[in-house]
Amino acid sequence: MAQTMRGLLPGELVNRALGTAGSVRLAPGIEVRDVWDGVPAGDRAALLADAEEQAAGEWPVLLASDYARFQREGDRDRYETPYFERRRRIVTSALAALLTGDERWVADVVDGVWLVCDEATWTLPAHASSAAARDEPLPRPGDRDLDLFCAETGGLLAWVDHLLGPVLDAATRLRISAEVDQRVLTPFLEVRDWPWLTRFTNNWNPWIHSNLTACALLLEPDPARRAQVVELVVDGLDVFLDSYPDDGGCDEGASYWTRAGGSVADSLVLLHDATAGQLDGFGHPKLRPITSYLPAMHIDDRWYVNFADCPAQLADPSAAYPLYRLGLHTDEPAARQHARAIRRRDDPLVPRIPSMLRVIGTLLEPGLRTEEEAVGHRDIYLPDTEVLVARSKNLLVALKGGHNAESHNHNDVGSLIVAVDGVPRVIDLGVGTYTRQTFSADRYQIFTMQSDYHNLPLINGFSQPPGREFQASGMSAELGDRTTCELDLAHAYPPEAGIRSWRRRLVLDETIELTDTWDLSEAPTELVWHLILNGPATDENGIIRVAGLTISYDDHLAAVLEPLPLTDPRLSAIWGDQVTRLVLTARPHLLTQSGATTVVFTPA
Repeated sequence: MAQTMRGLLPGELVNRALGTAGSVRLAPGIEVRDVWDGVPAGDRAALLADAEEQAAGEWPVLLASDYARFQREGDRDRYETPYFERRRRIVTSALAALLTGDERWVADVVDGVWLVCDEATWTLPAHASSAAARDEPLPRPGDRDLDLFCAETGGLLAWVDHLLGPVLDAATRLRISAEVDQRVLTPFLEVRDWPWLTRFTNNWNPWIHSNLTACALLLEPDPARRAQVVELVVDGLDVFLDSYPDDGGCDEGASYWTRAGGSVADSLVLLHDATAGQLDGFGHPKLRPITSYLPAMHIDDRWYVNFADCPAQLADPSAAYPLYRLGLHTDEPAARQHARAIRRRDDPLVPRIPSMLRVIGTLLEPGLRTEEEAVGHRDIYLPDTEVLVARSKNLLVALKGGHNAESHNHNDVGSLIVAVDGVPRVIDLGVGTYTRQTFSADRYQIFTMQSDYHNLPLINGFSQPPGREFQASGMSAELGDRTTCELDLAHAYPPEAGIRSWRRRLVLDETIELTDTWDLSEAPTELVWHLILNGPATDENGIIRVAGLTISYDDHLAAVLEPLPLTDPRLSAIWGDQVTRLVLTARPHLLTQSGATTVVFTPA
């Protein structure tokens, strides 16, 4: 039988390691001045400037009317923005307190803690399933909705107590432990049919479990209860890992990996470090391929291969810590090297949704400031996830198969990404700002979810529908100096499209050749190909040029460049105010029952 987390961390071992009296020490507290005085000057200055900027404003106010906006209008941002600003300010002020020992910062943290503890719920409106079941816009006392951010808030307060405990007043510490117990630990122990355990398995599972681990280790005074929580966490992580493909691929994409595989790492780091290595789950056989995933998806700088809801840029330096620890414990030098590269980016160390474990770990981990022998990018084909990423000189291409019911799914079976000189030029837009529609029955009315806004054909007027049955078949790849990949898209489209086969073949050497070969039940009425382009695009005598890339196509295709304005701030922050959709329409000569056409991507 394959190794499980339960096999690595049996109940007897958990109880022996954790079921004894005594507090756990996971990071140096405010009293350990030599550690905090030794933080490098650059980090110190950036963190204190960030804290000063946060503290210059008033504490954000959370209004019931803004909570209700989600149910009434579908708006998530109005409530979520101040919600996350509160928590981020607690983190920045806590760091300032640790770095300076100044009572002013401790007082600011206490203000934030009491504000958060006074909140009617720590659950986001979009995740308030109890209120939704009543068709009400507001939560009621006693609702138990242990979502990502209820757990994350509990974890944050546990870390505040752990790091600043000696300088916090007794009432604040008591308030923290009581609220975390009532909102996080007790519901977790008493309710065992959480949707993220029983109905769907994605980043929610390890993200919530990592915070439950922190709450139990740092706040739970009863050793037996502490061990009980951890045993349930171990079982829960097995639910997640059992669902994960052997190839380590994250179908949610690179940014979600940081809260999927990355949050498994958070849980295991906490257990390992709290017990001086007695509880070591890093030997699970899936962890090594999981560790390899994020470096393999890296293009350059902040750019990553992005499919599904994943944004194309990752700008969270604190993600370096779980990746580094995975690379350390699974002996993956590419992961350690990539973690150091993430750490060196000049983005704020405290992201919009911060994890104190990661921020502290990234700040203090000496291994993130050292160097070792460089490891180059390697090409990868993930046969279970059905994703290829391959490189040739200044080109990178990614191609996906899979199906249209993946986590955070877009209808994108067969889509590709092309990057030149480290910048994506044939792109996956990702997802806009989350609203109620994003995770509703109307999801696929959003244009970024539709196959017509991915790099895919429109066949006989038919786009790809959502659903597990709409999938690639027969995907295979051969990596090398000349990489090839092939798959059939016939089953990604509805039967009404009349497709017997639609072979998509990719060849990468000095150029990228993408050839579609089809066999239809009858001659099509229309065939259209779409490519989404990043950068100024021009059409010169049948050659499309876009910022360092030329795209040549069959003369039986007619090309139109359509400006695609981006009004959503989450999209425009990455791509600017506009991208271009290249529309290639088959002329009559190509509207045949069986046929083929090739598009070639060449570095300029």
